[in-house]
Amino acid sequence: MVPRPSPVPSPAPSGPPVGSPSAAPSGPPLGTVPSVATLLVTGNPADGDFLATEILAALDRAIRPTLQAGAVVRYGAIAPLPQALAAGFETTYTVPVTIAGAAGVPPLEATASVTVANQGLAGFDPVVLALDDDPEYIHGEGVLFRVTTDAARPLRVYYYHENVAAARRLFVVLGAQSDTRVQIVHAPGGPSIDVMSVGHSVSRAFVVAQPANEGIVVDVVAGIPFVLRDAAIQPGDGIAGAVDIRVLVGGPVTATVLALAPGADPTAFVSAPKLPDDGHNRHGTFALGAAGERTVAFTIGGPDASVEYGERSHGPQNVDPADPGRDAGDYGVLQRIAFDVDNPGAAPATIYLYEQPVGGVVRNSFLVNGALVDVGCARLSQHYQIAAAQVAARSTTTLHVVSMADGGSNYPLEVGVTTTPPLPTTPPLAAPDGCFPKPGATPAPAPAGTGPPPSPSAAPVPAPT
Repeated sequence: MVPRPSPVPSPAPSGPPVGSPSAAPSGPPLGTVPSVATLLVTGNPADGDFLATEILAALDRAIRPTLQAGAVVRYGAIAPLPQALAAGFETTYTVPVTIAGAAGVPPLEATASVTVANQGLAGFDPVVLALDDDPEYIHGEGVLFRVTTDAARPLRVYYYHENVAAARRLFVVLGAQSDTRVQIVHAPGGPSIDVMSVGHSVSRAFVVAQPANEGIVVDVVAGIPFVLRDAAIQPGDGIAGAVDIRVLVGGPVTATVLALAPGADPTAFVSAPKLPDDGHNRHGTFALGAAGERTVAFTIGGPDASVEYGERSHGPQNVDPADPGRDAGDYGVLQRIAFDVDNPGAAPATIYLYEQPVGGVVRNSFLVNGALVDVGCARLSQHYQIAAAQVAARSTTTLHVVSMADGGSNYPLEVGVTTTPPLPTTPPLAAPDGCFPKPGATPAPAPAGTGPPPSPSAAPVPAPT
């Protein structure tokens, strides 16, 4: 038996739960609110916004299964306002909870107390990527994807789907045959009919969370699936997510992605057969290894230096040689690029980090020396500025760049370093050179280089190291 505290992050009640039948003698309770709960997190440190999200997610996982049909749960302001929590520290927060039912039924109001402790675990990089984009379009109910991992093989699951025909719920659940403790770093996106924004939100959150090791530590109890995500999806909605899973103590863990009818119980489906593929082969398990890791030299005064990622003809290797599935576009692969810059000249120089679309309409986020840069939508194959930096005379420096392909965007993408000022921003969506030009659209701003070079402070980036 794996020693464990109360199941996490699903808060465990301490004493009689608020909202028990004794608190509502006039009829069955609208739901159950745990009075005391514990949440274990990781992160170096764990950011305040991340903590706020996970506190509410933990409460939601505990409360939502107890709700009466038609009841709705709402959360008030977390007190105190979550701030960054360093490893080895813990803080207790209170959250007002209201459960509302049918008209004329008094709402249930309670306050939950959540103690959050940062476990201070070292970061990890998965060795296997599981790509779940097959079937891309959800036409029925059942298992979309299933993959098993263990302590020797930290795993990343990248799922991307679009719902059609009927309202459904998408679940991501973890199951185990013996009590097992796992660390999870996850970035959910959607649901939304704007599929590009769904994929973009996943990448933007994940390039921040994964390097910072911001995650949760949970206990998967034998035979009881742990529900990491439960989202209502309407016809036309896109939904996606990136999930890193590391087994800390215990045996293998199986991650399952399901699409079910509203009201269905996921525990009845986790062992069901997988739904048929759509024939596009956007699935599989891939060896990550050093995939996406590159070092590029750039000498000021010489030619530009660049790399491309997301090439359809390349990608990580499928670990099953009999499986035709492939990752055309490097989806789910973190791109870690180090641009080693040398300035041999006698004067300081400004360098520009740029992106250039190669495969079509694309959006991207970049972590540049630890700072997040969110680049707008681009379509034409031109240089668009990501960031700028000054390099002192006769010195060297390095730009550390982390990115990941956006689901819903088109690849490959070129990322490089130059001394020639690129276009300072991407154009408006409806501009002639925008992602979705319309007749009579307003032209985009003139290219950089027609006047003084843009100031490096136009895209603030921590000093290169």
